[in-house]
Amino acid sequence: MLIFSFFTDNGIPKTGLSATINIWKADGTQIVTEQNMTEIAGGFYKYDFTIYDEDEDYLIRADGSNTLSSYDRYVYSSNETAGVGKILKIEKGKWEITDSQMIFYDHDGTTVLYTFNLKNKHGSATEKDVYSRTPI
Repeated sequence: MLIFSFFTDNGIPKTGLSATINIWKADGTQIVTEQNMTEIAGGFYKYDFTIYDEDEDYLIRADGSNTLSSYDRYVYSSNETAGVGKILKIEKGKWEITDSQMIFYDHDGTTVLYTFNLKNKHGSATEKDVYSRTPI
């Protein structure tokens, strides 16, 4: 997975930095320490996170170097921004409609991620002619 960072110096895109990156698992275990990022252009830098596991939650901090002010120096993120990790699990996992419910499973095929009651346009439970879904 490629990780991208954008650095500025007083609001102006900054090139020529010796940017590095640190990555932790959500439990606090650091798995990437001060690895160099590659400059792309226009203030953008990238890091190829080759050991990325879509089932892990990560905390990411990129450091533009001490040539930047403390305000501009660091950028941070996680792989769970906007629920991307859950979306991937839903897309790759098993889906099932049973007993008027839509069930989304994790990649193991047994752990339930989300369950929705399925209803027709009259509000009655249904598996046919579904009009709406309601989270449980």
